[in-house]
This record gives sequence, structure tokens and C-alpha cells, in this order.
Amino acid sequence: MRSIRAAQPLLVLIALVAVVLGLTVIAREISARAGFLVERPIVLLVWLAGLLIAGAVFAWVVRRSMRGDASRSGLLLMALTALALASPLTLILLQHPSP
Repeated sequence: MRSIRAAQPLLVLIALVAVVLGLTVIAREISARAGFLVERPIVLLVWLAGLLIAGAVFAWVVRRSMRGDASRSGLLLMALTALALASPLTLILLQHPSP
């Protein structure tokens, strides 16, 4: 049970990414017939709302998980979750800046 609780933030992160992507695809399919000028703001609003809600849910899950589990495996899984969140940022930083 402890290992599941320690891995909960990583599992929630994966689930939230899937939900936001799914909602974006649904919004894009619904608004595609209206044209690009209508589709773009709708998809942007869905992304922003999804990211805000996902950020709040993820922060709540991490806070609850950190309070309940302070074992070595829990901290290792938290570090793995932080690495998964930081990996896209490191890829951006590795690119050469444009002149």
C-alpha cells in the first residue's frame, strides 16, 4: 500500500496528461467545422483550463502524498516525478539560441 501511495503523484500526472489531451482532441473535433479562427481560441481555452485544473489536482495529490509518506522509496518516486516534469524543460534549454 505504501508503494502505491508513493507512486500516486506519477500515476496521477500520467492520467491528467491523458485527460487534457483527450479533451483537446474532442474540442478540436467539435470546433473544426467552424473554421480556423474559431477553432484556435476554443482549443487554447480548453488547454488553459485543463492545465490550471490539472496543476491544482496535481499539487493537491503531491501535498497529500508527501504528508502521508516519508520513506526512502516515496522520496525516490517523488524525485522521479520531478524528473519527468523537468525533462521537457531541459530539452528546451539544450537547443541552441537563435542568432
